[in-house]
Amino acid sequence: MVVLNSRLKTRLVVGCGMLVLTLSLLSGRLFFIEAFQGGDLSAKARAHYEYKEELPAERGRIFDRSGELLARNQTVFSLVVDSQHLRDQGLASIGLARAEKVSSHEIRKKYLPQEIQSRYREYVAESLSAVLREPKQDLARRLREKEVGPLVLAKGIEDDFAEQLEEWIDERALAGIYLQRGQRRYYPSPLSLTQVIGFVDSDGVGASGVEKTFDAEMTGTPGYRYCERDSRRREIHAYRGLQVDPRAGRDVYLTIDMALQSVLERELDAVIDEYRPEKVTAIWMDPRNGEVLAMASRPHFDLATREGIRGMDPIRRNIAITDLYQPGSTFKIVGFSGAFDRGLADPSMEVDCHMGNYDLEGFVLKDHHEYGRLTAEMAFAKSSNIGAYLVTRPLNKHVFHHYMQEFGFGKKTGIELNAESDGRIFPVSRWTATSFSSQVMGYEVAVTPLQMATACSVIANGGVLKPPTILKGLKENRRDAELVGGLSAPARRIISEKAAMQVRRCMVAAIGEKGTGTNAAMPGYTVAGKTGTARKHVENVGYVSGRYIASFMGFLPAENPELLGLIVIDDPRLEGREVYGGSVAAPFFKRVAEDAVKILGIEPDRPEELIPAVEEGIVAVEHSEGGE
Repeated sequence: MVVLNSRLKTRLVVGCGMLVLTLSLLSGRLFFIEAFQGGDLSAKARAHYEYKEELPAERGRIFDRSGELLARNQTVFSLVVDSQHLRDQGLASIGLARAEKVSSHEIRKKYLPQEIQSRYREYVAESLSAVLREPKQDLARRLREKEVGPLVLAKGIEDDFAEQLEEWIDERALAGIYLQRGQRRYYPSPLSLTQVIGFVDSDGVGASGVEKTFDAEMTGTPGYRYCERDSRRREIHAYRGLQVDPRAGRDVYLTIDMALQSVLERELDAVIDEYRPEKVTAIWMDPRNGEVLAMASRPHFDLATREGIRGMDPIRRNIAITDLYQPGSTFKIVGFSGAFDRGLADPSMEVDCHMGNYDLEGFVLKDHHEYGRLTAEMAFAKSSNIGAYLVTRPLNKHVFHHYMQEFGFGKKTGIELNAESDGRIFPVSRWTATSFSSQVMGYEVAVTPLQMATACSVIANGGVLKPPTILKGLKENRRDAELVGGLSAPARRIISEKAAMQVRRCMVAAIGEKGTGTNAAMPGYTVAGKTGTARKHVENVGYVSGRYIASFMGFLPAENPELLGLIVIDDPRLEGREVYGGSVAAPFFKRVAEDAVKILGIEPDRPEELIPAVEEGIVAVEHSEGGE
C-alpha cells in the first residue's frame, strides 16, 4: 500500500511536470508569436476585413459665361469580383446552399472542395449572365482565369441599375461580388461646343480642348478612409476608421454664350445641308476684350460617344485653331493697314486698276471685273487684287512682312486651348518675284481661322490687338467661392487709331451697294466687313481647279464694335453657280448677327431703319448688287 502510494506520487509529479513543461512551451510560443510575429499576423488578419478605400475627388465642372452647365462628373459604379473571396470555401458553400436550398453544411458533405469552387463559379456566372446580358460561358471563363486581385465585370453602371444589382447579389448570396463607386464625365449638351470642351480619357484625365488645358485646375485631391467590410464587401459602419475627405477640383467658367452658340450651331448645320462643304468653321468674339463668345466647326462629334454626327466622320480637333487655310481677300486688311499706318496711302487716293489686267512688273495680276481708276476705298470694297497690290506696294516687302508678324500671323494667339497651330508665313529671304503680290491677296500664307478673326479685331478695336481668350475665370467648388479671372495677355498697339479708322471706312464700303459684301448688310446696324474667295490649295497637289474657300469677316456697330464674326467655308458645292465669299459666307454672317444682337442686347446705331414705313404710298424696296 505504501509502495502503491509512492508510485502514484511519482506519476503525479511526472504528470504535473509534463503539464507544466507543455504549458511553458505553449506560453513561450505565444510570447514568441506576440513578440516577433504579432505584427505580421495582425496585418494579415486585418487585410482580410479592413480596407483603405480611396475617396475620389470630384473633377471640376465647366460652365458658360452665365453659369449654364457644360460638363460635370456623374457617379457611376463598377461591378467587381474579389478573386480571393470567390475562392473562399465557406463563402462558396453559403452561395451554393442558397442555390440548392440546403444548408452550407450539407453542401460541404455533398461535394469535394474543388467541386464546390467550380460549381460556385458556375452559379455566379449563371446569376450574372442575365442581368449583364453577357454569355454565361464568357463570364465563367473570366472568373476562372482571374486568380488574384479584383476583376471588373462591368463599368459605367448608373444608380438605378446599381440598386437592382445590389438586390440581385443579396438575393443570391453572391459573396465576393460588389459595386465600386466611381466617376464618369457627363455633358448635358453633348452635340454643342464639342471641339472646344474636348473630352477626358478612360482614366478621367483631360485629353483635348478645355478638358485638357485646365486638367490640372479641375483635377482635385483624392481622399481616403479605413473601413471594415463583411464577406460581401458591405461596410461595417461601426468600425469605420480614419477618414480624409477629398478636395474637389476648381470649376472653369468660359467666355462662351451658349444662347449665341446654339444659334451658331444651327446655322453651321444649315451650311452643311445647303453647300455640302468639306468643312466649315465660325468664330464670334467681343473685339473690345478678346472674349470668344461662340466657336464651332463641322464636321464635329458627339461628346457622349465621340462618334460622328449626321453621317459624317468625326473630327475631334478644334478646326478653328488647328487647321490652316489660305485666306484670300480677307488678308487685304494687312496691306491696307500698313500703307495707311505709314501714311503712304489713304482711302481717297486713286489707283489705276488697268481694266483688270496688270503686267508691268514681269508678272500678271488679274481682277474678276475690268476696273479702271478706283479710290483705295473702292478698290478694297470691290476686292480688286490689282488695287490692293498698288496700295500696298510702297511698303516694300520687308515692311509688309513686319506688319504680317505684328498682326499675329505665324505664331499662336495664346488662347487657352490645346493644339493651336502657329500658322505659316515665310521669311522674306524665301520669297519669289511674285510672293509680295500673292501675299497681299492672301496667298502663299497659311493662317488659322482664329488668327484671322484676331487680326480683324485689330481694326475693330482701333488698332489695338487684344489677344483672344476663352476663360472667364476659375472658381473653387464651394458656395462662398468667388470667380477668379484668368491672366489675360496684355494688349498691344499694332497700327495707329487713324489707320484703323481708315481701314474700317473701307470695310464699311465693302458692305455698301457697290461692295462685295452687300449680303451681310443689316437694317439698323452699320456693318464693317470683308469677303474672301481663295482657290483651294491641297498639300502635295497644288491649287485645285473649281474648288474654293469662301469666307467673310465683319463687326458691328462699325463705329463702336461690340461683336465680331468670321466664317470659313472650305470647298462649298454650288451646282452651276460660281463660289464667292459674298454670296456664300456673307449671308451666314447676317443670319447669325441678327440673332446675336438680340441675345447680347446690342443697340442699333441706325434705329430709324428699323421703324416700318407707315406713310401711305410708300413702299420700301431693297437694292443689292455686288460680287467678287
